[in-house]
Amino acid sequence: MKRLQINLLFLFLLGTFQFGTAQFVKDLHKVKPTYSNVRAKIFAQMITKSNNPQIIDIRTPREYASGHIKGAVLINYYEPDFAKKLEKAGLDKWRPVYIYCRSGNRSGHAIPVLKKLGFKHVINLVYGLNEWKKLGLPLETGMPVSNN
Repeated sequence: MKRLQINLLFLFLLGTFQFGTAQFVKDLHKVKPTYSNVRAKIFAQMITKSNNPQIIDIRTPREYASGHIKGAVLINYYEPDFAKKLEKAGLDKWRPVYIYCRSGNRSGHAIPVLKKLGFKHVINLVYGLNEWKKLGLPLETGMPVSNN
């Protein structure tokens, strides 16, 4: 009898878990994608408050080496396989992606590419590193350890 009760409890819990998971996945598809253009001060605050932010620098390797935001992954917008490199970068499409370039032009043009690839939340540094530098926000120099 006790074994039957344990089995019934297990089946109940399993059913509850499966229903809960199915509901979560269903609710996940209701999340409206967001694509935002923000100024440097807000961008910096968002990165600071984010746990393990996904930051993409889409400038050239030379530009990146001269100064980039800490933790930024280099994916050169001018490379012919830019979209493929975004796909292979191992980014979570459901978590916010912070993207920037020098002036905001390239990153603005990259937003439709990210949308097409299925990224749900993209935050663009609207005036790029030009404004970031103007405000004296911190930058690192040097090339990344590994460049996809």
